[in-house]
This record gives sequence, C-alpha cells and structure tokens, in this order.
Amino acid sequence: MRDLLIVFQEGFDEANITVTVNGKQARRDLGVSTNPLLGMASEVSVELPAKGAHVGVEVTNRGLKAITKVSGTPKSLLVSIEDGKLVMREGTGREAFL
Repeated sequence: MRDLLIVFQEGFDEANITVTVNGKQARRDLGVSTNPLLGMASEVSVELPAKGAHVGVEVTNRGLKAITKVSGTPKSLLVSIEDGKLVMREGTGREAFL
C-alpha cells in the first residue's frame, strides 16, 4: 500500500465530497469550501494498492463526478471545479498547506 495526497483547490463551496479507490469509498468529507486567500479547500490522503488504481471524486451535492487512473508512483492529485466541471490532474506532491 502507498498513500496518495489529494488536494482540493478552486471552486468548492460547502461541497460534500466522496473519494473512491477502485470503486470503494475511501473517504467522505462534508462542507468543504475553498479558502480564497490560499486557493485551496482541503487536502486528504488515501491508501492505494501497490498496483495501479482508479481514483474517483464525487461532489454529491453538485452532481459532479470524475475518475482517473493512477499508476506508478503518483505524487499527488489536484482536484478543482472549473466551468462547472470536476477537473483532476497529477501534481508534484509539493502542493500541501503551509
């Protein structure tokens, strides 16, 4: 097992977020909002299996959902809401809160 840092960035406003790994719920957070000064809402860590995994993020109270495949040793996953869509991209691992 290894950990994946997920950083929720722009666009979150009282969001109810569910994170899945290979279709199974790994985490659920309620009322997540972006801090406009930091441009970040929250960061969480989830365990991934040794081999590749499908990581899903759903904002249940806005009807948004995205899934991405992670393989190798991903540093972090950056998640934001842009133009009404949930966008996920791989990060460098240095996006943590100060």
